[in-house]
Amino acid sequence: MEVRKRHRKKHSLSEQVEELANKKVEKKIIDTSTLIPSGSTLLNLACSDNPYGAFALGRIVTLPGGSASGKTILMLTMLAECTNDKRFDNYELIYDDGEETCSGFDIKYLFGDNLAKRIIPPQYDKNDEPLHSETIQDFKANILTRTKSDKPFIYILDSLDSLTSDEELVREYKAALIKAKDPEAVKELKGSYKTEKAKGIGEALRMINGKIKHTKSSLFIVQQERASIGVMFGSKKTTSGGQAPFFYSTHQVWLNSKIPITKEIKKQKREIGHSIIAKVKKNKITGKLRTVEFDIFSDYGVDDIASCIDFLISAGHWKKTGQIINAHELEFKETKQNLITIIEDQKLQNKLSIITGKVWNGIEESLRLDRSRNFK
Repeated sequence: MEVRKRHRKKHSLSEQVEELANKKVEKKIIDTSTLIPSGSTLLNLACSDNPYGAFALGRIVTLPGGSASGKTILMLTMLAECTNDKRFDNYELIYDDGEETCSGFDIKYLFGDNLAKRIIPPQYDKNDEPLHSETIQDFKANILTRTKSDKPFIYILDSLDSLTSDEELVREYKAALIKAKDPEAVKELKGSYKTEKAKGIGEALRMINGKIKHTKSSLFIVQQERASIGVMFGSKKTTSGGQAPFFYSTHQVWLNSKIPITKEIKKQKREIGHSIIAKVKKNKITGKLRTVEFDIFSDYGVDDIASCIDFLISAGHWKKTGQIINAHELEFKETKQNLITIIEDQKLQNKLSIITGKVWNGIEESLRLDRSRNFK
């Protein structure tokens, strides 16, 4: 029996070009399993377009910011989120508290029993007292020790600014100055001493960058922003530690306080929190640089629910008439405070995150250029 070959009719060149031009290219969705949740749905989306995770596992993240910008609370919130996620059950959650800011927080009250039990310092002394990094050399030794183990970890250095030069290096520097009789050699030594911190952190990050990827660990470096002296153009803010933290980081998120949040008690306005602006200034996951806002309360932490509600209203997705918000997917028409209470009582936080994510990504889709791809 003769088998006839069927020939598919070929399109003309112009038809093929038109077909390719009209073909919609779907963007890759970032897999949640590769991400660390920040505790803020909006920050998650700003970093990854995914409402469930912000920061990439196996990478370095830097978080510069001003005073009272919520850096420590955000980091502790992130760790608390990890304790509620089975993916991180075997992770060590290390808080290198050089500034001793953690001691000012009631971890159990604000972030739950799980975090209170699991958060640890880099080391303990012989009396089981926490030992935190005091110098660049301490940090380098602590982080390298962790990378030699196959156990994954999330390591938070809070902050890079608290680390000083090692006393031994100071002694070596002074001894070298005494021996250096040549004025040019003295000048070179003084210059190198001033950049010792930047050199030390650069060397440490170079050594661990590849190693943390192996165990899907992550390092978070908190930094204080400073005014750039003598800068006429560009950013007026900078950080210590040189360019290495920025160079090696997958994300750099700048946090700053927008306005204090107050509550009137006994005829006086009292500060209870801050509205925070988070600017993603480096993003090697999506390449997008986005800015989001959320509130942080000293007695509560990150107010994720309220920030999602505010975003949905500002995006025009939920309509607000007077004080009443029409949350149509949730089938409620309530004031903001009543809506927050309903979402908490009925445990609708996950549904709220899904709605927020869909609206966010709808906006992102509309920002894409309506053009054919350069490469197919």
